[in-house]
Amino acid sequence: MIRRPPRSTPSNSSAASDVYKRQLFVGLMAAPVFAAAPAMEWFVGYGYGMCHEGMQTSDGGYIAIGHSSDRNPDMLVSKIDSSGNEEWTVAVGTVRKVDIGICVAEASDGFICGGGLYDSSVRGQVKGLVKLNKTTGAVIWQKTYGTQKSGATRGVQVLGDGSIVATGYNNFSDDGYQFIADDGTGFIMKTDSSGNLIWDKTISECQGTKVHEISGGFAVISCGWYYDGGDHMDGVIIETDSSGNEVSKNHYGSTSDEHCYDGKPTSDGGYILAGHTIGYGVANWDIWLCKVASDGTEEWVKTFGQPRGYDPAYIFDEAYGVQQTPDGGYVVCAGSGDEDDGYSDCSSSCGCSDNYVAEVVKTDSSGNLVWQSAYPCGSYGCDSAAEYIDLATDGGYIGFLDSCALGEDMMVFMKLASDGPPDTDPPTPDPMTWASVPAADSDTAISMTATTASDPSGVEYYFD
Repeated sequence: MIRRPPRSTPSNSSAASDVYKRQLFVGLMAAPVFAAAPAMEWFVGYGYGMCHEGMQTSDGGYIAIGHSSDRNPDMLVSKIDSSGNEEWTVAVGTVRKVDIGICVAEASDGFICGGGLYDSSVRGQVKGLVKLNKTTGAVIWQKTYGTQKSGATRGVQVLGDGSIVATGYNNFSDDGYQFIADDGTGFIMKTDSSGNLIWDKTISECQGTKVHEISGGFAVISCGWYYDGGDHMDGVIIETDSSGNEVSKNHYGSTSDEHCYDGKPTSDGGYILAGHTIGYGVANWDIWLCKVASDGTEEWVKTFGQPRGYDPAYIFDEAYGVQQTPDGGYVVCAGSGDEDDGYSDCSSSCGCSDNYVAEVVKTDSSGNLVWQSAYPCGSYGCDSAAEYIDLATDGGYIGFLDSCALGEDMMVFMKLASDGPPDTDPPTPDPMTWASVPAADSDTAISMTATTASDPSGVEYYFD
């Protein structure tokens, strides 16, 4: 069954005109309780390459997976302890061939790494799994699946009995890492704990991006084409039975593109989806956060962007990871920067717009902003983008970055402290006053100027 459920009324936090219209015509203003963004505790990199995913491990340390920066890359995996010290970094691959790492999960006796591995029988990259020793990173087993190139495993989960479920794509036109294999063929497969195939099923989208066990089967998170007077990409949730057969499929998004890169089942039986969008009236790609109810209907959509305050028309805010937090809210990570040769702004203490920064956004359970920040701050003159985020057992967060801020392109681990106390100090003046009051310039435009205000937290005013 393929359906598109009813949509909620979107809330666009980065479209200032919507905020101003509500202030002008409704006339309500309130000062909310925000929390200060957490401090960065440490920032370390190991393994020269690009990071795609990571997690906290059962020993309190962290693991990241990606691929090396070579022309013919290897799968690259780094393990560190709880303080950021390297334990091991390994490369897995075939000499002068393309091998990439995309996802990782922990088993009781090793780490299961998914990606695209070279297979000599098809002379190209196919979906693959590798099991690594926890202590040394040595390969325990390495498997490839399928006879059709190019393919890769993009999401993996270890089940309670030790078996493995994975998703990704086959039949794409190119080897190497792909953000979206838009002409590929998606799959979901299950193996035993030794990587021996149990079943392998095609799904009705170009790729599966993440996979999770749910009651009665599995949920595949992805993005896919949708046609309603014009083709565009949406976020997609496919639910299957315990044998991988599709039971339902729902699309989520606007009539413009949404690229969905992560999603999780939530504590209320629904889902949270994250990626980026050019819909909902945003000026450029902004973070897209979509909450789905337990019945498959869309509860709410929020967009976020511009953590350094630069012109939204030029800034890309591209999200790749999301987690539900213990308080019922959500934390999402992204990269934020511009790619326009004709635009450059260096007014922020967190670097010029030309250089990407890691962006982290925390919301409450309804998607309302709690805090938003850019990391690392300073004049690094180099890009950093958050590719994934996990919750740390100390109440903080661990980000997994592509970054050259340490001198080379590296897989970077960024540890953030736990959330600070709520910011209850009001801005000055409070309430806000107008230097020039809101006035309609035309049927479709209004203008206004607020009195210059100050607030140590960086949060000034909120309009309701």
